[in-house]
Amino acid sequence: MKLFVSYARVDKPYCTQIVNTLHVHEVWLDARLYAGQGWWNEILRRLEWCEGFIYLLSPESVASEYCRREFKLAMSLGRDIFPVIIHPNVEIPVELRDLHYIDMSRGLTAENVGELHSAIYLAQQTAKPSPPPHGNGSGQHPQTGLPPIDSDTVNMPQVEHLRVVGLAAQAMQNGQYDRAVYLLRQAKANGYESRFIKIDKILEEAETALELQVYVREADREYQQIADLITVKRTEQLGCEAFQSFQEIYPDYDPKNLAEICKNISTTPPPSGIGRTSILSLPLLEWCDIPDGNVIIDSYDKNDAPQRPLHVDAFKISRFPVTMRQFEMFIDAKDGYQNAHWWQLHPQVLEWWRRSSKRPMQPAFKDEDRPREMVNWFEAMAFCNWLSDRLGMKITLPTVEQRQRSIQGDDDRIFPWGHDFDPAKCNTRESEIKMTTKVIRYQEGASSYGVFDLVGNVWEWCHDGTIDVNDEQKRAVHGGSFVSPFQRAKLGFRYYLNPQTHYASIGFRIVQL
Repeated sequence: MKLFVSYARVDKPYCTQIVNTLHVHEVWLDARLYAGQGWWNEILRRLEWCEGFIYLLSPESVASEYCRREFKLAMSLGRDIFPVIIHPNVEIPVELRDLHYIDMSRGLTAENVGELHSAIYLAQQTAKPSPPPHGNGSGQHPQTGLPPIDSDTVNMPQVEHLRVVGLAAQAMQNGQYDRAVYLLRQAKANGYESRFIKIDKILEEAETALELQVYVREADREYQQIADLITVKRTEQLGCEAFQSFQEIYPDYDPKNLAEICKNISTTPPPSGIGRTSILSLPLLEWCDIPDGNVIIDSYDKNDAPQRPLHVDAFKISRFPVTMRQFEMFIDAKDGYQNAHWWQLHPQVLEWWRRSSKRPMQPAFKDEDRPREMVNWFEAMAFCNWLSDRLGMKITLPTVEQRQRSIQGDDDRIFPWGHDFDPAKCNTRESEIKMTTKVIRYQEGASSYGVFDLVGNVWEWCHDGTIDVNDEQKRAVHGGSFVSPFQRAKLGFRYYLNPQTHYASIGFRIVQL
């Protein structure tokens, strides 16, 4: 679907996060450059182009006459309207109160992102034919009554030169720096001059204040979510870990004095171990003990016997898939991803790493506690080598047999929680979330040994137990993903892929031998 996003500039960082979740659609958002009449012409052009209008509602966007005018034009053109609340204190305009809105005021979640995608999908199924671009030959748009969008007569509202400085000053006084910047830039574009007033200096001050306002708005959005974690006993330690990372970017923002609160929080892990950092200081790296036992492996080769019972020695497996944050530590470490030592699995693997410019692919989704995806088998093995060195123990990828042992247990389960599929216990296609979720989400879907996300969320690379690690042998992925139907998440299903494969639906977890 072609989507137009309307927002206030102070909300641009959050706007960008939301737009990143809409990558399957064509999305356009106004860069808010405020220069020249071409800006409003482009707005009109894009309103005619779009099929859906996303209105990001915050106090600033609701107060903006330009956002409101964009909304009214979209309504008059018959576009599908998707109101999205992005600030908890916004008052919904009267004309929007009868529309269904999505609440993202407390941050992006799998639920509200899925709700937005579902609303767009339903609108696509009932799409209305677009009106002719320039109407009935009268020179006006048939619904808006505006001149053709390519006409030089299409002008945005003008501000009298004699009043612009006063209006901008009043906007700054009221904390409306977005409006002040707009007024001053528009005045400059229209040739405003004064012998005494240095408009560039006023504009610089307004832009500096706007940047600070954006900084505080984005800091507060992240901060409030962290504060919510810290106020709940079960997740308080996880919240303190998040706050520590938060302070690296926003060192001077702590209105609720979370730093002091975190000093007094016990570091003793709860019985389940959920949400606690291990003593190894790698966030969310926790180990689950898997005792020795037998598994039954369905053969991938149709010429083999149908089933092969195998004995699996005891081992430890990571409670969660490798997360964004964990893999980022490998990327950022001075002796991490850029170190050739970890890639000496095979000469062909080392050559692949050099050809890749020694840089990983960017993940498709953003959240430090989601599983890291867009990672191939070589990168997963290099991570294992690096972590083995850091922890002083043997870390590698699990074999298919080890993954199945973690799921099957001693009662031959088909899914980690039992024999019957339950869409509320994992993130497969049936969840309709259409993206990865945080690795700690599905507590009820954990195996009998406490291992999370063994099915769904992302496929996971397996080692296969072979010594040869060249780039010609295909490697197994197991467990299904957020785009897979549950049948592919069953115990015996797996794919074999080229080890160089990157997908937004493939990640990995690790075992300790």
